[in-house]
Amino acid sequence: MASRLFLTLFVLFAFVAMQSAQAKVLVFGGTGMIGYEIVKALKDQGQAVTVFVRATSNVEDLDKINVSYVVGDVLDSNSLHRVFAGGDYKTVISSISRSGSFGSAQEGVTIHRTGNNAITAAALLGGVDQLILMGTVGAGDSAGTLGERQRTSFKQIYADKTAAEDFLRASGMTYTIVRTGIILTDKPTGTVEFTEDRTVRHAANVFDFTAMTAACVGNPDCANKTFHTHDPAIPPLNMEDMMKAFEGLQAFEDKRRGKKTN
Repeated sequence: MASRLFLTLFVLFAFVAMQSAQAKVLVFGGTGMIGYEIVKALKDQGQAVTVFVRATSNVEDLDKINVSYVVGDVLDSNSLHRVFAGGDYKTVISSISRSGSFGSAQEGVTIHRTGNNAITAAALLGGVDQLILMGTVGAGDSAGTLGERQRTSFKQIYADKTAAEDFLRASGMTYTIVRTGIILTDKPTGTVEFTEDRTVRHAANVFDFTAMTAACVGNPDCANKTFHTHDPAIPPLNMEDMMKAFEGLQAFEDKRRGKKTN
């Protein structure tokens, strides 16, 4: 009886492992701050992860954690389709960020719209099951969380991120949108939450919400949901606190990339 139970469990674990190995994840923006933390979380969770990088990307950090990558450009449809044709990717995560114009009246000029829409279109044609899009509080139906100055200063970014969200929802793929608010780089609290309350714009630690994002891969609880990151353990921040958080983000990224700070 015991041997039969052991054999059953072994077969079950082998099947789960086989399924997990087949469920490959392709990450865009995996050399950036948020994307890289997502990649590390995916590795920690045992996911088979590949990162899409540009030819000019610095891949030293990916090499350090032994993550494979493919080279292309999100604005080159041929390279996108070639990558999807060459790998059986079940989930795509996009955390790209490279602005072309802040506050411009011209539409469609930032990578947030053009790049993300290209990724969505290629993923759809490539048979991807789920696309997780890293967004920002202030896009779409969360615009009311922003002050007038912020909405005006970065209106193009928010407009393009909104367009990317809308395009993804209309694609018919299973989607998960994670809108980040105020990003901290302190030690993880372990208390971060994903809420569907569109009025929440709150602080959360990057290490916490990236781990939760990685856990959304293949997770039916995340299917066709738009989340805001929220950590009830962190008290509301005033303007001075938010400026310190922004400076902390920059210092964190500079340190990761080996840049000297004054």
